[in-house]
Amino acid sequence: MASLFEFYMYTYVIVEFGWSIKNIKRRDMKMSVKKYIKEQIGARRFDLHLLKNYGVYSVKKNWENRRYHKCPSKELMDELHILDEQELNKQRSVNFNKKIKFSIITPLYNTPKKFLIELIESVENQTYANWELCLADGSDKEHSYVGEFCKKKMSNDDRIQYHALEKNEGISDNTNECIKLATGNYYALLDHDDLLHPSALYEVAKVIEAKGADFIYTDEVKFRKNIYSIDNPYYFNLKPGFSKYDLRSHNYICHLTVFSKQLLESEPVFYRHEFDGSQDHDMVLRMTEKAKKIVHIPKVLYYWRIHENSVSMNLKVKSYAVDSAFRAVQAQLERSGEKGKISNTKSFQTLYRIRYEMDKFPFISIVLHGDFSDKNVKRVIEKIVEQTDYSRYEVVYCTEKPLRDVEYKEVPLIHVKIDRTIEHNNAQKWNQAISEASGEHIVLLDTDVYPTNKYWLQEMVMYSMKKDVAVVGPKILYEDDRIAYAGIALKDDYPDKLYYLCGHDSIREIGYEAMLLHVRRTGIVTSACMMFKKEIWHDLGGFDAQMLEYEDADFCLRAMNNIKGVNIWTCFAKLCSKREKLYQIKSSNAISSFVKKYQRIIEQDDIAHPEWDELGLV
Repeated sequence: MASLFEFYMYTYVIVEFGWSIKNIKRRDMKMSVKKYIKEQIGARRFDLHLLKNYGVYSVKKNWENRRYHKCPSKELMDELHILDEQELNKQRSVNFNKKIKFSIITPLYNTPKKFLIELIESVENQTYANWELCLADGSDKEHSYVGEFCKKKMSNDDRIQYHALEKNEGISDNTNECIKLATGNYYALLDHDDLLHPSALYEVAKVIEAKGADFIYTDEVKFRKNIYSIDNPYYFNLKPGFSKYDLRSHNYICHLTVFSKQLLESEPVFYRHEFDGSQDHDMVLRMTEKAKKIVHIPKVLYYWRIHENSVSMNLKVKSYAVDSAFRAVQAQLERSGEKGKISNTKSFQTLYRIRYEMDKFPFISIVLHGDFSDKNVKRVIEKIVEQTDYSRYEVVYCTEKPLRDVEYKEVPLIHVKIDRTIEHNNAQKWNQAISEASGEHIVLLDTDVYPTNKYWLQEMVMYSMKKDVAVVGPKILYEDDRIAYAGIALKDDYPDKLYYLCGHDSIREIGYEAMLLHVRRTGIVTSACMMFKKEIWHDLGGFDAQMLEYEDADFCLRAMNNIKGVNIWTCFAKLCSKREKLYQIKSSNAISSFVKKYQRIIEQDDIAHPEWDELGLV
């Protein structure tokens, strides 16, 4: 007998996904809806995790991926984390020049025996042998087997350090006690119900030796019964490179985290008990502020166990974790001298939105470009006036003659005359208009794109004002509610080297790891709508007229390098494109010029994870 929820999902999927009743056989009607959806989507298991955490439109996308053979096979997912014995033995034979000793920090509390056995085995199976496992046990008397088992293991392997705590003081104080056992020069954090990949310490040692990293984080994957049964691509947490703005939005770094002893000693206390539940988030925020070299290893090196009491399974089990994370982000703002109001996003408790306080409201010049027909310009200016709750701005346009019958009392219109007897490309037109603009900040806006929420300028300028932010871009939708722009990464195996993140996803989707719901770092901001300081434009000598078709990409990369900062995408500034296709196919000559100039940067880009596209996640 189908439950009410299953009946609802059955009806919803048929209506939303466009499945025809006549195509459903009688035998299908008799199935439970769970089984029906499982077969139709082609999944090995219809997992409510996907629906619960990513929404029904992500289920639809997963179905479409399978339909078009984009869904990863079990074999491909296995390749992400399972190595054969030959490769593991090869790692065991490697000798490192640096003497790196890892102290694995694991506080214990009433750990189920099965979990404890598997945890210690995962450490013993490390291909890098110079480690110690530091266990501080706060278990109660009813779980005395924890101490008995650990003492037995300690007697057989002197790399295992065990200390029974007098009483359970909570996760933060227990972890601090655990650290007192450590004698290594690098510390790795391992939860008592999780597992390390056998190559974890080996891969971390490699980047320490090669890059001198003092803070390292890796990818992870959730599992239930065992690591060999993982068949859901959404269980993999494949992360981008480091960004403090991403980290303020949510603790995407999570597991595995490794840091140097020297970095730890720069803090008066490691874990702060007032942040219990989100002590990791608070710690990572503080550590990354002081780290000299942060490195992300884009490999799955940590197994996060899902069970009924884990945070990954049910946030309500530890609701205080959300409150603690909220305060951890606020504490970082205070340390950095920033002011802002923090709130949760509507969809997720653990995604944070910051409205930074501005001590001034800078003058902004909106520089229009594109189709300058009177009708088009009148429409976009009307939209700007209607949807802009920001008083200090002007609109600049660059044409041969002033527009007819286009005049607004609400906003100054600045006409920049262009000589049509001389051929001008995009960069030259933009530079001429910007040179005569009065604003401290410039918004380059295509006339086919218009704002749809009143605070779009505030949401962008509060980031553009920051010293370490070069260019800011908004969320842009098409009029049929598909994503037009949600950030662009560089990808070497793409023809034009541009990877449009979440392109053509529905507005109803939240994106992989909810990436459509929070502020994050991006590589390229589209010229359809970008904001930057006029000072940066001036320092760069404007847009490069030689970088045809890549004017915006080139500007963004040069701007980032100039200030040694980042470009930002914000989902809280929303615009819409009336043009059905925002981007044009690049010519081979333009691609060649771009690659020649930026090949090294393209290869090293870490905005997108190398496997996102392969797995059909983004």
